[in-house]
Amino acid sequence: MSKDEFQLIQNLVSKAPETIGLIIKVNHEQRLAVNANRAFRSASLIKLAILNDVLDSQFDLDKEIHVRRDKLVGGAGVLQLLSERTFQLKDLLALMISVSDNSATNLVIAHIGMEHVNQYLSKMGFYKTRLNRYLMDTSALESGKDNYTTPAESQRLLEMAITNHPMTKTWFLNQQFRYKLPGDFDETGNGIQVYNKTGEGYQIDHDVAEFVYGNKLISIALLTFGSRSRMNTIRLFNDVGKLGADFISR
Repeated sequence: MSKDEFQLIQNLVSKAPETIGLIIKVNHEQRLAVNANRAFRSASLIKLAILNDVLDSQFDLDKEIHVRRDKLVGGAGVLQLLSERTFQLKDLLALMISVSDNSATNLVIAHIGMEHVNQYLSKMGFYKTRLNRYLMDTSALESGKDNYTTPAESQRLLEMAITNHPMTKTWFLNQQFRYKLPGDFDETGNGIQVYNKTGEGYQIDHDVAEFVYGNKLISIALLTFGSRSRMNTIRLFNDVGKLGADFISR
């Protein structure tokens, strides 16, 4: 990115009324950081931690897990719409990433254990990313328990999954929530490949993405909290993402 593009992004972030965390790398070199190590409520970004734990810990991906109706939750995902059936662990991971399936995520957590995820994170040097509750567990949330991550740690988790486990690339490439960072250019035929994972909740919007064009790569993690206008917040994501896409595609 040119100095002018960095300044444009810096200006966008500084004018935003919500709390912002941002980190940008170009070809794995950090170029811009704002509150990069600040902890945010993670929303669905916690799924990146769960994914890396399962794959790095070499759980049996062919393990069959039965999906019972009483274990299904609302929010994002498709399992809640289907009849009872059995899935392999790797299929639940694919659903957890590609459609951000909350029920699939909870089944994976139950299978490997919440403490296992946190021990893995500590061992790997993630000091602020923590899994403290199941997805859609409103009782835990009301009691003050939530999941957390930072821009820098969520960016690293995405990088690790894609680099160390190529099977995940298809899941991220076909991830269905693409209206934030890639929202202004996705599906325009510009040749940019987008690997991303979003998160959202009340006054929460996040997106962590890698844009790849030829041999150029830009990685952006943008986390926000306290939005006064969600349309303006989404516009911020679109603007930041478009500047990154313009840079690597020119």
